[in-house]
Amino acid sequence: MESIYPRRVPVMGNLTGNGWTVASQESVLSLIVVLGSSVSLVGLIFAFITYSLFSDLRTMSGTALMYMLANMFLTQLFYVVGVGGVQEDNLCMCLAFGIHYLRLAIISWLCVMTYDMLITFRNNVNLNPRPEPVNVLISRFVKYSLFAWGVPSLSVISASVMRVTINHQNVDNLNPYNCWFFEKTIYNLTFAMPALCCFAAIADSLVRSWLTARATVGLQVDKKTRLKMHRKRTLQLHLYVKIATLLFAVNVFGYVARNGSPASDPVAWIAYNVGHSLQGILVALAVTCNCQVLKIYTRSFARRRRRRPRNGSATALFDKRDNDISDTTYLQNLTWDPVPLPV
Repeated sequence: MESIYPRRVPVMGNLTGNGWTVASQESVLSLIVVLGSSVSLVGLIFAFITYSLFSDLRTMSGTALMYMLANMFLTQLFYVVGVGGVQEDNLCMCLAFGIHYLRLAIISWLCVMTYDMLITFRNNVNLNPRPEPVNVLISRFVKYSLFAWGVPSLSVISASVMRVTINHQNVDNLNPYNCWFFEKTIYNLTFAMPALCCFAAIADSLVRSWLTARATVGLQVDKKTRLKMHRKRTLQLHLYVKIATLLFAVNVFGYVARNGSPASDPVAWIAYNVGHSLQGILVALAVTCNCQVLKIYTRSFARRRRRRPRNGSATALFDKRDNDISDTTYLQNLTWDPVPLPV
């Protein structure tokens, strides 16, 4: 298995001092990265398919979440390609631009999701949100898309211009970091600063959403309705907090690793590789557990195993009272009963 350590940076020393060789360290970390990335890709596919099939989950926030999952899936693929270094200069350049764009797109879509949550909490003081006109939803989604795709596009254009003017597209500075990062100055200006601004906006939206949720929950007269609203708002808020915390930690480790040296300070480099390889499955688990998809799946399988023939005739696999999936066969109207909690 190829090493994930930089090819032109001296290999780090012994981590434990107890007989671990450099080859052993490289093999273990490479195995963790490959296995973690593989599991993350499977988890992201599962989460994306879940949100694609069932209309109850395709809200504005759910659609933005699907775009974030798609970007995260592509990021994991590009990340695996760079393991062990890239020999071709053109491939290295494409990999650096692709990962740069996708990582910033993930953060941008998370920023959109938290802002949309704030707008939803403000505009809906009742438990069930009132339907909005289609033209309003389309206009809002277009604005969200322009921001989420525009910020990383401008960042990539700026990075490309800086690379042309500074080093004339030389890839020697990209190879030491497996073509995952641009040069230090370009990385800090075109990725670290926009990402920091997005995370600041995310934190602001989360805090304001929490304050708004507290105020709207307190307005409910009925205790049962108040508890339901509190649970629903808290689930969505906690989901975004977990995703934002995970992405922020991974990007902080990446920033420290890029501005430092894996040879002299391997902790940040190892933490970044492990965190980046596992972030996909962690986000997928957080998303699916938040909308209780796994609970519905396991309950359906358990009921299927409990079904037994009665009076010598096989019973239907699902009857009316045990059916977790609605009777419709039209994919756009395919829903669960009971309805899973949307994002």
